[in-house]
Amino acid sequence: MFVQSIKFIEAHHGNKKKVSIYGQEYTNTTYKLAKMNLAIRGIAANLGEMAANTFTNDQHKDLKADYIMANPPFNQKEWRAADELTDDARWNGYEVPPTSNANYGWILNIVSKMSQNGVAGFLLANGALSDDGTELKIRQRLIENDLVEAILILPRNLFYTTDISVTLWILNKNKKERTVDMNGVEKHYRNREKEILFMDLRQIGSTYEKKYIELTEADRAKVVETYHNWQQAGYEDTYENIPEFCYSAGFDEVKEKGFTLVPSRYIEFVNRDENIDFDTKMKTLQAELKELLIEEEKSKADLLEVFKELGYEIEL
Repeated sequence: MFVQSIKFIEAHHGNKKKVSIYGQEYTNTTYKLAKMNLAIRGIAANLGEMAANTFTNDQHKDLKADYIMANPPFNQKEWRAADELTDDARWNGYEVPPTSNANYGWILNIVSKMSQNGVAGFLLANGALSDDGTELKIRQRLIENDLVEAILILPRNLFYTTDISVTLWILNKNKKERTVDMNGVEKHYRNREKEILFMDLRQIGSTYEKKYIELTEADRAKVVETYHNWQQAGYEDTYENIPEFCYSAGFDEVKEKGFTLVPSRYIEFVNRDENIDFDTKMKTLQAELKELLIEEEKSKADLLEVFKELGYEIEL
């Protein structure tokens, strides 16, 4: 993410020397690789004195960042002991995140690092959009504090490591009307207080390697343009709610729906059941299942062969 950020700055004629990069990593090997990767590209960064747990050994306690990007572990269980971190300053003004799931612990950690005009973008499992109990209370307070700017549902099979659909959250500490100079170009942002943009990207993207989805350059441009049009002055002429793609919701509407952030509760969707060709659909599913079963048999045969070569043949 750091390397791509620097490339983005350079592509937009910015000065990377004016950017200070901070980060933290738990796994020692990944920590060392990250430092080496940044060093060979001439990117100065502070990744802390050591690899460490963000929750129990925060390497940047006093940091306030203008831009934050994160891809924390999804649905991390037992991330703290029941009597641990209960009075942590990062939870001030919120409920203490439950030990059963770290999702909202990560969110509040990110919020605590945001500067007065800070913007954060991070990925989380979709369940965080509608969790009940303590998570609902935290989510309600985040919305009441007007920190949530946009929620984007991503397509399934977008990542090699998981086939599930995940959510891109965008938080913004300053949604007021203002003008920002970006390398000599003035951006006029309208007042977006008490508004949230919902986007569903599951209908876009192209298939590659049979099962993975890729957001093409045109797809990404469409998403960025929609988001920026919604943010900026004159949006009445450039932005519109589009069924199955985007919807701008006000605070009262979100409150009425119980502070859920599931985009499908706001975005209009077309009922396609009447137009489904079930024979074609079943044949497609049949072919996909057959391919999965063939792959399973091949994997099983390969595994049995490995054990046989090791002298531990398995008789079935």
